[in-house]
Amino acid sequence: MKPFGRIGFGGRWLAAFAAAAIGGLRLAAADVVWLETERFEEAGGWVNDSQFVDQMGSPYLMANGMGETVKDAVTHVALPRAGRWRLWARTRDWSPEHHPGRFQILLNGKPTEREFGASGKAGWRWEDGGVRELSGKVELRLHDLTGYYGRCDVIVLATDLDWTPPDGKDAIAALRERHGGVSREVKSAGDYDVVVVGGGLAGCMAAVSSARMGARTALIQNRPVLGGNGSTEILVPPVGVWPGGRWDARDPRETGLIEEVRTDGNQRTVETRYYSGRLLRLCTGEPNLTLKLNAHVTGVETRPDATNTIAAVSALDVRTGERFRFTGRIFVDCTGDGVVGVGAGAVYRHGRESRAMHNEPLAPETANATTMGNSLKYATQRGLPKPTVTPPWAVKFASCGDFPERRHPPRLDAEMGWQWMLELGGTRDTYRDKEEIRDDLFKLIYGIWSHVKNDCPLLKAEAADHELAWVGYVTGTRESRRLIGDYVFTENDMAEQTLFPDRVAYGAWGLDDHYSEGFFHKGKPSNHPHMGRLHSIPYRSLYSTNVVNLLMAGRDVSATHIGMGTTRVMLTCAVMGQAAGTAAGMCIEHGATPRDIYRSYLDKLQQQLLKDGAYLIDLPNRDPADLARAARVTASSEGIGLKGEAMPATNIINGIARVVGKNGNAWMPDRRVAPPHWIELAWPAPQKFNVVHVTFFTKRHTPRTFTVEAWTDGAWKELAKVGGKPLRRHVLGSERVTASKLRVLLPDAVGICEIRVYDEPERVVEIARRAAKNQTLPDVGARLPWEDSDVPEETIASARKASAGMALEEAAKKFGGILFDDADAEITGEWGRSTHSTPFLADGYLTDGNAGKGAKTIVFYPNLPKADAYEVRLAYTALNNRATNTPVTIRTSRGEKTVIVNQRRAPKISGLFHSLGRFNLDAGSATKIVISNANTDGYVVVDALQLVPAGR
Repeated sequence: MKPFGRIGFGGRWLAAFAAAAIGGLRLAAADVVWLETERFEEAGGWVNDSQFVDQMGSPYLMANGMGETVKDAVTHVALPRAGRWRLWARTRDWSPEHHPGRFQILLNGKPTEREFGASGKAGWRWEDGGVRELSGKVELRLHDLTGYYGRCDVIVLATDLDWTPPDGKDAIAALRERHGGVSREVKSAGDYDVVVVGGGLAGCMAAVSSARMGARTALIQNRPVLGGNGSTEILVPPVGVWPGGRWDARDPRETGLIEEVRTDGNQRTVETRYYSGRLLRLCTGEPNLTLKLNAHVTGVETRPDATNTIAAVSALDVRTGERFRFTGRIFVDCTGDGVVGVGAGAVYRHGRESRAMHNEPLAPETANATTMGNSLKYATQRGLPKPTVTPPWAVKFASCGDFPERRHPPRLDAEMGWQWMLELGGTRDTYRDKEEIRDDLFKLIYGIWSHVKNDCPLLKAEAADHELAWVGYVTGTRESRRLIGDYVFTENDMAEQTLFPDRVAYGAWGLDDHYSEGFFHKGKPSNHPHMGRLHSIPYRSLYSTNVVNLLMAGRDVSATHIGMGTTRVMLTCAVMGQAAGTAAGMCIEHGATPRDIYRSYLDKLQQQLLKDGAYLIDLPNRDPADLARAARVTASSEGIGLKGEAMPATNIINGIARVVGKNGNAWMPDRRVAPPHWIELAWPAPQKFNVVHVTFFTKRHTPRTFTVEAWTDGAWKELAKVGGKPLRRHVLGSERVTASKLRVLLPDAVGICEIRVYDEPERVVEIARRAAKNQTLPDVGARLPWEDSDVPEETIASARKASAGMALEEAAKKFGGILFDDADAEITGEWGRSTHSTPFLADGYLTDGNAGKGAKTIVFYPNLPKADAYEVRLAYTALNNRATNTPVTIRTSRGEKTVIVNQRRAPKISGLFHSLGRFNLDAGSATKIVISNANTDGYVVVDALQLVPAGR
């Protein structure tokens, strides 16, 4: 077993035990009581901070009071005998110049001789609490004195008054086991086909995918919740495909297993309410999946009879000190830090490669160890007016000019999204120095808030009745160690859009490389070229090049520092997780290694991913088991798409289940034909089947309800009637039928992208039913950390609705006419998506960023049922930095007219719409409405277009 933190066992642990032998022999003749603080009977206002076990050796209690002293942590211990006992406490003075985390230890209500957390020395240290006469049952309390993150790992009571505990981490680990700080017994947690370590989005998708492939799977997560950076502990909204890119409104972005839990992916804090709860429900609902929370992997065991092959991982329960061993055949490292891979001896990298190594233009000339940094977030809320005293250890911002570019906090009611810039640690080691970096982020956050409350002329008055509601203490990490596979994904693969033959995932975030100085970098906070550029990700980057049975998914996959700027974001990590988990399941099915899957089963892996809803760029469905591919397809009618493209019935079996470019890849009924609309699949001979897949464009482009019927015994038989919560993709399990025809009936004219038909084993039918039910359940207990109680579901829905602006459907009912969102438009040049100003419709509005003048346009092609007179209205949000001369050109068969809009003036119609005038528009998609940023004198923004029939 190879330990990579202070808690480990095997040969290295025996050396540690020997190192502690002198102290151990002394204690053998004395009485010792070892008290791990994380196991106190009552934690009070102290939190179990277990995120630094690898670095400092143990979970510990921390006073999390944001400047208000917290309730005591309390426990009791029965001493083996009466007498004089010396108390030692392992503590950390996290800012030695100022001692912000001071606390007392009370024995039977009386404090010891010293204040702890005030050693004046850096790092974790033993502090002598003096000698006390004690007997019988003793009460111990951690009594906070400051509210500022005092911390205590362990308290030791010893009758040998001359004994001093050792400082060496291995010696402490040996004593910790000897005296019951961790269990001596290492319990078997079970033998599994697949062991996944790390419960972020990548790990959850990998574990569920593996389990659904039939593999007995374990998921080990070291936090009390799932979700990683997207959890309710850290609050980073998961993103993937750049939300402000040139995307067709019908493009669903990341699909597959992630759709069972995902939100919109538009960088809104409200989205973080949902992931921890939804992922827990998803994982606990899989009968083949065993979930172990609060379990920190501390060691890796390799097989003695097989080269570079993992046999087991060991884990510590961070609440109880129990130790467990998980054996398995395939392991998936989704830790982000590559801890399983590094522990197994996997080849890995840390830092930035040289430019010459992979010929990457954005890489430095010389390789270095710097990375992107770690982050924390904070939240404020309205409270009683009260002053904020600046802690002496906080970063000082005397004036607004002290803030680097774009890093001054915005108005108090702004989204937390800007807080990604609260980033530090890139010039250090983001894994080894995690705790110190976290503490520096505390200093930064309290300095920013002090500036807002006391010194900021822009926000001071508004902040008078605001207070800190929450400061995160679990760090969000962007980058640490990357495990190397058979292929290393590079900047050029993204920039040149390499289409890998072994593609199993995709992304389009862009090469988002943050400067190592983080918040204090002079200049813009990040370098983010190629936003929204679609790229594939190869399977060879998801398995280790030298550890035989190791896959990986998440930010620790095989990529260069520059390349991982696009692969590291969470929704992209999720689709990689599905690929890795599916491959792990196939390894078990075929008795194969991950590399064997590449060599012998790649097509099967890709087709399984497509079948399970994933998108692989330009790779069509070729599944021989899909009965729909051999069917003759007819429909009640055939219409055209939003951009005037043909939408024939045969599109549902063309192999591509989404919009790609200008090809809708769907059947669309003719809107002029009265419902019901239907599409039918017919076979020359009757077919047996029990599962039907029906896929729409997006969950916003779905019918109110639809019905699936089979032609059997001379009549149509209903197999499924679907309504309720809108879903993009439905996998409908039914009783097995034999039928020569199948049809889907729609009450609304919406597009269907794909229909698949299968005869599946009962296990697959049960998975389909379980997944369908899971997606329709309400979100329970979805709340943010500073909220005192669960938020009712209707309140959550209301907040979600408010966070996304007014829905188009609601706006259409309220304002009438025909509405086209900015996402329905054709875009030239790089436009960003923003939600900074209100009001807006749907998910925000597009902005030209006040850059690239003359090179950017937004074009609407309204598809109209007939030529008619319409009032044309433009929706935008007004601000004093907007353009006063935004040109909007309306082109019809009669000619064109350009209208100039002053976007600094608020729209007069409901605060949303500005009238461009009345125009005779052509039928179909012949009309073209163009918004340009040519020669404009400020920011050009576009939210939506409204066409109101004249006279209404």
